[in-house]
Amino acid sequence: MSGYRPAPARSPTEDQMYSSGNLTASSYPSSATRSSNYSHGNSGSGKTSVLSSNIIPPGARSGGEGELGPYSALRTRSAASSHSSSGNNAAGAGNSGMIALIGEKEADDYLHEGDADKRSYAISARGVANALTLFVLTLGLLMLFAGYPILAAVEKIFDSDLISNLNGTGQVAVFSNLASLIDSDTPEAAKSWTNPINGDTYHLVFSDEFEVEGRTFWEGDDPFWTAVDLWYSGTADFEWYTPEQVNTTGGYLMITMDDKPTHNLNFRSGMIQSWNKFCFQGGYIEWSVVQPGTPQTTGYWPATWLLGNLGRAGYLASTDGMWPYSYQSCDTGILPNQTWLNGTGPDQALHSTAPYALSSGQISQLPGMRFPACTCPDQGHPGPNRMVGRSAPEIDCIEAQIQVHAGKRRSYSSQSLQTAPFDVNYFWGNTSEYATIYNDTTSTINSYVGGPLQESVSTVSLNPDRGFQDTDNEFVTYGIQYDPDWDANGQGSVTWFIDGKATWTVHGSAIGPSPDMDIGQRTVPTEPMYIVMNLGMSDGFQTVYFDSTAPDADMAVVFPAVMLFDYVRVYQVDGGTDRVGCDPSDHPTADYIAAHPALYQNQNLTSYNASGYAMPTNEYYTGCS
Repeated sequence: MSGYRPAPARSPTEDQMYSSGNLTASSYPSSATRSSNYSHGNSGSGKTSVLSSNIIPPGARSGGEGELGPYSALRTRSAASSHSSSGNNAAGAGNSGMIALIGEKEADDYLHEGDADKRSYAISARGVANALTLFVLTLGLLMLFAGYPILAAVEKIFDSDLISNLNGTGQVAVFSNLASLIDSDTPEAAKSWTNPINGDTYHLVFSDEFEVEGRTFWEGDDPFWTAVDLWYSGTADFEWYTPEQVNTTGGYLMITMDDKPTHNLNFRSGMIQSWNKFCFQGGYIEWSVVQPGTPQTTGYWPATWLLGNLGRAGYLASTDGMWPYSYQSCDTGILPNQTWLNGTGPDQALHSTAPYALSSGQISQLPGMRFPACTCPDQGHPGPNRMVGRSAPEIDCIEAQIQVHAGKRRSYSSQSLQTAPFDVNYFWGNTSEYATIYNDTTSTINSYVGGPLQESVSTVSLNPDRGFQDTDNEFVTYGIQYDPDWDANGQGSVTWFIDGKATWTVHGSAIGPSPDMDIGQRTVPTEPMYIVMNLGMSDGFQTVYFDSTAPDADMAVVFPAVMLFDYVRVYQVDGGTDRVGCDPSDHPTADYIAAHPALYQNQNLTSYNASGYAMPTNEYYTGCS
């Protein structure tokens, strides 16, 4: 570094520092910084001088601690700081490392810049990103804690309870042509129905044609139907119901029973329900069905039926104290075992001679009505108010079994209204005044009128031979038309149909008041009713014959057995109010079901008491506090 002279002892002025004409820009490596801001006039040469990072400060030796090499800035500042701290304050006064580079930014320069505050207000990209993040988080919190509750409330207000392509748990259907209650595959001619009894015309309010291939019915799969996964313990069935056994194939709903061991049972089959998804109050429902086996096969229990939405089929805790009541009085009929509080009567409730009463003569084993029309306040009554009796009644369209009539073994459907409380010896008013049989060669009053758990208002009607899997495999229609008894005065009625023809009708007056039993009018159901279809097997319904036990070979059950459905359609009368939905304002169910999940989700509970919920009290039995 030739031409470099030691600085004087005192702090030099800039003119003194750069007075030598030997210091020129060409004296330094090309890497030296050049800037007019840091150039000073030279009296001799007029050339620009700068300080290089390669200058060796006074008193330092090349390569020593004070040397300014290519990356020595931090070292010299560190050295300067250490000298300053020892009290040597004269800049460049023989202190190694005290020289500063002109034009080089120091870490603390911002402290000495007068316009720093002005620049601090400039918007940076990072600041914008931070603000945007806070804005998004604020919106998210508002939506979570304000928007969602408001949206849910508005949706509930405007929800007509007509199912679109969502089910009760919010899951979207996997098929698109069932976007409404009326299936787009329903033929135009099938969208109306005329009652052959009185000529009343009806319009379609629901249909499922099962044309979409490969539908499954596990919980959440379908907007209208759920196939249960349980053992039907109430009737001690031989099979386990599993969703695996229910699907749509070839344009039909198929329920298959086979002899594959499942859950320690030797058979498996299917039950499909529209519980809490599709319900209706009154109208006409029609199924198109092929039954399993032959008209002589003894053991299958194919069924199509309706049940009130407050009871879920297969969940005994939900139906305990609800099924099969359909009652609006507050009297002995709502009490356990249908007997007085002091246990002394009525006499016919304690000493029944009915063939299916208990051996002691007691007519009823029911636990009493859970929600009679005199429920105490604040007892969780489903509504609309505590003075409306609520229950889970049942209407059966098909419960097929083999019977012998006129020496011939044929298949018959038990077509029934199940009810409670019970008449004397379960004998409802089965005279022509209260019931009509339209063809006594194919239909007859059922000899079974009831037992300790139900009174059965029932007729058995012949099933056409052609409508079986192993005969002609033809679809046959089965239907129920019913008018609810809205005023609980016996004005309702139920009519059953097979193959498009009415089989029999029962009027509400057939289950009127019974002074001997101290009970009032039982009613044709006003509850929202859902649809159940299943293929079961139980000795409790009829004897089941296997190969080794069958008196005749054609009586034995064979596997796999298949029950097919071409469609399900529901109609309601023209000119009336459509009553479709599982949570109607006159008979709500949603809040009660939501508040009692154990009743509707735990199939292992066999009684209401086992659920842990408190038993509701009523004015007549327990009194109200």
